[in-house]
Amino acid sequence: MEIHWIDSPQYQANRRELADLCGRARSAVEDQRLAELKARVREWARLNQAAEDFVNGAP
Repeated sequence: MEIHWIDSPQYQANRRELADLCGRARSAVEDQRLAELKARVREWARLNQAAEDFVNGAP
């Protein structure tokens, strides 16, 4: 069975960490990590959309 990046343990761990950081007060170091995770999630969304567009035949 093939595992896609979105199903990977690293992806799932990053999503859990992001959800945890969003829901509470953070230190400066945690704010930096939150910004990093948000950027990573945006990149995943961009890649996912590009793959979907490719599969659907969009230019």
